Amino acid sequence: MVFFHKYLAFLAWSLMLLLYGCASSNGAKDLLVVESPEDMGKLRSQELKLMMTPEKAEFHPDYQVIEKVSVPFVPEYRIGPGDVIETIYHIRYDEIAEDYRLEVQDKISVNFPFHPQFNSTVMVRPDGKVSLPLVGDVQAASLSPRELAEKLNLLYSKYLVDPKITVALEDFNVKIKELKRSITTAPRGQSKVAPVTPDGRISLPLIGNLQAEGLTIREFEEIVNREYSKQIRNLHVTIVLLEIHHAKFYVLGEVGRPGVYEMPSRINLLDALAMAEGLKKTGNPDEVLVIRNDGLERPMAFRVNISKMLKNPQNYADVKVHPADIIYVPKTRLDSINEALERIFTRGLYTLLPFQSVFSVNYNIRR
Repeated sequence: MVFFHKYLAFLAWSLMLLLYGCASSNGAKDLLVVESPEDMGKLRSQELKLMMTPEKAEFHPDYQVIEKVSVPFVPEYRIGPGDVIETIYHIRYDEIAEDYRLEVQDKISVNFPFHPQFNSTVMVRPDGKVSLPLVGDVQAASLSPRELAEKLNLLYSKYLVDPKITVALEDFNVKIKELKRSITTAPRGQSKVAPVTPDGRISLPLIGNLQAEGLTIREFEEIVNREYSKQIRNLHVTIVLLEIHHAKFYVLGEVGRPGVYEMPSRINLLDALAMAEGLKKTGNPDEVLVIRNDGLERPMAFRVNISKMLKNPQNYADVKVHPADIIYVPKTRLDSINEALERIFTRGLYTLLPFQSVFSVNYNIRR
């Protein structure tokens, strides 16, 4: 619901363009009606006429031309529930000039060459400290072994003359070893593939659940690297979007189950209506309205006569549903586009969409 109002405003603005374009004519009566195979060619011609070409894109503020292809200026993609994210781990093994810094769970040996009775092998505790004879708890995390030895020599000089203590690493990079155990079992190597849960979070090794929904890939990558840097210093991760949640279309009006539906694959109009449990007895099969904006320079609308379509469905297999299509089944004949839009908003989108967790209609003009 975070972006609901913004996208709803985009949708209203775009449909007003459609309304303006039809206002000077006879409204819905001038819309293309698809009820014969010949009408399919007319529909395709209308779509081609509105298709954004490189020539049009050069003069359109919302498009750019890349490799002679018109491409819309679109906002950065934001992660949503159902997306599949891969976290690739880059562990740095290259030689660095700075000293190694002790971390939690590192194991060290503290050696007293002249007083071996005090020799100890200890592990850095979660609070970053180690426990040693005579001096008790000593902060060790974030210190290099040399710095810790200097600190211990100073502390033990109260009890021993010139103790000459040395500190050696016994087991280190424990966090990296733990991380590698959790990620190298996967077939993709040193990476973790995880879906975004319905509550918008992703679970990653060592750092747990992180909020991902609503963030761009770059923003989420920065958060993940920041969280891992609190535990592991020589690690960098790259976030890759493996899968995105399916595009959606909208079925409104006199159908069994109005709502927002996912498009796991390209489907035709009859499939879409079947997903919405078909037309009610009160629905008018001769006046099904489709409003489309996918890849077009401005929204378009057309009517489909489902009664004739059902008699020869093979002739209408190419009446495909596009991402963000709005399919509206009225009760009666649509005498004007104004009437259709009024029905869609007051009895359709406004009543339906507030109950949806994500509203991703692509009717924005991208300004």
